[in-house]
Amino acid sequence: MPSQQELDHFTLAFHRLAVARLREDGQLLTQARATLNRWREQRGATRSDTYFDTWHALLDQGADAIEHTTCLDTDLAATLRNVSPLGFVLSPVERAALRQFVKAQHAAVQVAAEPVAVQ
Repeated sequence: MPSQQELDHFTLAFHRLAVARLREDGQLLTQARATLNRWREQRGATRSDTYFDTWHALLDQGADAIEHTTCLDTDLAATLRNVSPLGFVLSPVERAALRQFVKAQHAAVQVAAEPVAVQ
């Protein structure tokens, strides 16, 4: 099971790629708005509504605003990535490849951080 740190790294990498796709295809912003609207219709009021409101505002402002808000190393950015309407932007194959990449990076960092036994 991935650690919380590994999950955070994955969602950050995912959103960096998603922002690049949003810049390439403005229709993805419309699809993300539709996703948020569908979630609200299906779920009614939830504790996530404040974050959904933030996402609506970000989608209205465009890819730069999304990047500047969600691709940071802050608690708010991490929370917004966890309630993101951008999950459809990458295909399942791309998502799996990204997971493997992040997992390998995370493992390499952990190995590099291990103390070396000196005899």
